[in-house]
Amino acid sequence: MKCIKPGLFTTIQDLGRFKHEKDGFSVAGVMNQYLYKIATTLVENENSPVLEVTLNGPSLKINTSNIIAFVAYDAQILLDNVEIPTNTAIYVERGQILQIKQITKGARGYLAFHKQMEIEPILGSVSTHTRSGIGGYTGKPMKSNDTLCFKDRFINQDVIGNSINLNLDNYQNVIPIVKGLQYEQFTNNAHEILVNQTYEISGNSDRMGYRLLGEEKLTHIHDADIISEPIAPGSVQVPNNGQPIILLNDRQTIGGYTKIATLTYIGRERVALLKPNDTLRFKWITIEEAMEAYKTYISELKSSLISIRQKKFKDLHYTRPKSKQIAKLIKG
Repeated sequence: MKCIKPGLFTTIQDLGRFKHEKDGFSVAGVMNQYLYKIATTLVENENSPVLEVTLNGPSLKINTSNIIAFVAYDAQILLDNVEIPTNTAIYVERGQILQIKQITKGARGYLAFHKQMEIEPILGSVSTHTRSGIGGYTGKPMKSNDTLCFKDRFINQDVIGNSINLNLDNYQNVIPIVKGLQYEQFTNNAHEILVNQTYEISGNSDRMGYRLLGEEKLTHIHDADIISEPIAPGSVQVPNNGQPIILLNDRQTIGGYTKIATLTYIGRERVALLKPNDTLRFKWITIEEAMEAYKTYISELKSSLISIRQKKFKDLHYTRPKSKQIAKLIKG
């Protein structure tokens, strides 16, 4: 598969590179696990490598027959200039052009393949970590003329048309948090300001972290610096300028700023779908509430995956758009 245009920021990802943070390697991996798991299940290739697309995606020339699914809450996708649906397993043929024009709801989407991309794992993962230059395709985002190969596999025709409806969370911009490791090193006023004001995501934000802009700054009892320590995913660190930074998948493994809060799993999933200039509000919850919310979230995900595996939803209308074009030409 040849990349004609790379899109804004397209990388190869899987679930990530675990158990190597002690050696200084970031986990990386997909920013939103829910959409990723839906995508790889739709094409009957669960937990396989995908292309993670941010905001606007690549144009790709297909070099082998395959089944693909682009999963996002909404997006404009074209196959040979014919619009095709999101969240549906589509059959593609050699020579066709796939264009992921724009994600219109959320910030990210995932392109999964029935035939698996042939990428050599590094430390048990193919995930791209651009700052260290490892994983994916030469450790970098996709660029024009990059070519990806796929492992040979007999195409299971029964996969074509697998589909699911997805609805964006009504509370997408409300980010649940629990107390961070240095919660007590902030003033009581800072604890209240954090959840009582609206933050804007800065343009200087990426997979490493989201920098937030709020009208009122958070104040430390002493100062922002601490002895460097391991950083949990979703940590909300606050440097001396009083503006929070949410540390995400490509974060450094250790750091020396105070952390007032930590995003819950649900919080990280929601934040991954927000983009620069979007706004958010934090909400304090307890560890117990976070665990219950996680259980509910995973239960709903498992239910969706079971529905896909049982093929409860099928959309056969766009499964072979090229064949339909040929038939139309023959018919005249």
